[in-house]
Amino acid sequence: MTPPYQVKKVSDEGSSSPFISRISMGILFFRDQLFLIDTDGQQRRASLNHFDQQFKPMYEAAQATRDAAIRVCELVDSHRSAIQNGNLIQFRANQYDILETIDKPLSQAVDLLIDQTIIATKTGLQKILKDPLNLDIGFFFQKDKDFHEGLKNLRALGENDLAQYLQDVRVNWHSKLQELRTEHEHGGWSLDSIEYELTAPYTVKINLPTVLGMPVNEFVLKTANRVLFFIENMMVYAMLRYSHQSPIFVVEIPIESRNPLNPKRFRLAPKGLDGSTPWVITYQDAREFV
Repeated sequence: MTPPYQVKKVSDEGSSSPFISRISMGILFFRDQLFLIDTDGQQRRASLNHFDQQFKPMYEAAQATRDAAIRVCELVDSHRSAIQNGNLIQFRANQYDILETIDKPLSQAVDLLIDQTIIATKTGLQKILKDPLNLDIGFFFQKDKDFHEGLKNLRALGENDLAQYLQDVRVNWHSKLQELRTEHEHGGWSLDSIEYELTAPYTVKINLPTVLGMPVNEFVLKTANRVLFFIENMMVYAMLRYSHQSPIFVVEIPIESRNPLNPKRFRLAPKGLDGSTPWVITYQDAREFV
């Protein structure tokens, strides 16, 4: 390659963002140190390119999920503030007028989030786990009979931690999310409108629509964080499993010990030389990404 070189800006975020640090930089670091550890030359280049081709659609859907959640919260916060300040309300003798609503953009952002969560997990993540990482979790997205048979097969292979983790994810949120996506796509589900309530002579309160029993802003935050945790956990687990003969293991960095400039969650440690406790894949439900 000869000058002039081309440089393109792709994001305003850097390593201080948990999403960039963990879903982008973190996973690609493990790609190099675990997945590609025993390859070199042309084989390494081909394996890297194939991994990146599979990684890109999952990553983009994960980013779209995160961005849709942020958009929902921005819409809700801005609208609530404008209502509380009285900027969007006109009071008359026997009525009050809401001068602007956010029902349409709010519904569009929620629709996008629901669609992208399933694309990120059922399509993108499932695909890269199967090829090139040799971990088939297709049963996770199937009906109960197939799901439980898949768990049984994992346990027969000694992968009890993974089986328990997948069961916890499915029971706690993914099956409900998948059902919601099906209802949205085939049953005509859509987000309800915001309701407004006069609580004092010149005070109006907004009541947000709910999704799966949660106010919409809480739903999108929980869902985005759950999806990103799921992707991170499964990718790290699969690459560690893929390179099981490697002389290194994965350690989870306590949240209070993470560098704010690069809050990565994991580090690699040499077997026999580091007394840290190896990471075990387990279910968690925390707000660390959004």
